[in-house]
Amino acid sequence: MKIVIFSFILLFSASHSCFSQEKVAAGTEQHSISKVKYKKHTLEIDTLWVSQNDTTVFKQEEIFIHRPCSKPQLVKQYQLLNPIEGAYYFIYNDEKQLIKAGKYTIEQRYEGQQNKQGNFYDSKNYNYKNNGKLAFIHYQEDGRNLKTEYFDSKKRLKSIRYLNKKSGEISKIENYKKGLLQETRTIKAIP
Repeated sequence: MKIVIFSFILLFSASHSCFSQEKVAAGTEQHSISKVKYKKHTLEIDTLWVSQNDTTVFKQEEIFIHRPCSKPQLVKQYQLLNPIEGAYYFIYNDEKQLIKAGKYTIEQRYEGQQNKQGNFYDSKNYNYKNNGKLAFIHYQEDGRNLKTEYFDSKKRLKSIRYLNKKSGEISKIENYKKGLLQETRTIKAIP
């Protein structure tokens, strides 16, 4: 009887390890990130972790951009399919780098004006260098540009540029050396 139970456990563990290896191998082939955390209370918001190459979430288009005095450039554009109102998205690219984090809202109101186009009005956009290191993070609030944080090769702050929400011009620059604040420049617009 002991031999039968032992052989059954051995057979079950061997078959389970084969299945788990197939799942790991299948997971490494496709770099699709898709996690969801649904709200439990009305005060919480849904959180979604998605990948740009997931065809159930994004529609991908390749277009040519023509700029004056330069060659046409092939660029990929991604359109969010069936967005969830009020959900907080973490969007990753093909290299598993975070490129956008923000809340999707359909309606947005700023200084009495109402915009009914759905978008990420409060978001952070991450941009990376060719070597994969973080270059800068751009912040938007109420659909307006707020600030941009630049980083050096060791992921330390290099500078922060604050933007005026109404005009979009630079209002203040903070320069950092080895991650510590070194200089602050305030820029005033001439009326």
